[in-house]
Amino acid sequence: YFKLADEENPALGMRALRICLSRPEVFRTQLRALYRASAYGKLAIMLPMVTSLWEVQEAKRMCEAAKKSLAKEMLPYDENVEIGIMIETPASVIMAPELAREVDFFSIGTNDLTQYTIALDRQSNAGLDRFYDEKHPAVMRMIKMTVDAAHSAGIWAGICGEIAEDASLTEAFLKMGVDELSVSPRAVLPIRNAV
Repeated sequence: YFKLADEENPALGMRALRICLSRPEVFRTQLRALYRASAYGKLAIMLPMVTSLWEVQEAKRMCEAAKKSLAKEMLPYDENVEIGIMIETPASVIMAPELAREVDFFSIGTNDLTQYTIALDRQSNAGLDRFYDEKHPAVMRMIKMTVDAAHSAGIWAGICGEIAEDASLTEAFLKMGVDELSVSPRAVLPIRNAV
């Protein structure tokens, strides 16, 4: 549908928020739909694959424009929709203090954060399985840095990704101050028991 060009490494190319900001006509339609839906229940918008401050500021500008267009048409929406970002790249971890001042929450996407941090695509080469470590000390430090930056700015931080379901890490995440663990339905009871 997007007619994206073939890329040697799509994980480092045109994806997520980069598509949204490169195709504003599509993003505008999505934002209007989200804000229209917000009139019927609690809704939050989460921006994926953030790497810099300007991306968030541009996306927020587009959110404001979507709200103004709905108001002009007298269509109902919730003025208080939270805007958050996925923390999935080392760049977003390093920029977390600045990014936290722009948004309402962080969701740490540990699957991508791990592969970008340890420079290993776990899906492309099964021969590298022994080198893939989702509990790598660098990843754990990045989670802690992100949570600290969020709390310093008065926002919450959660973890999504397979590592959130690892009950052996629940206590460590709670000690780090993680506010939310997003898990699949089958993991809810084991994680709740661990908490």
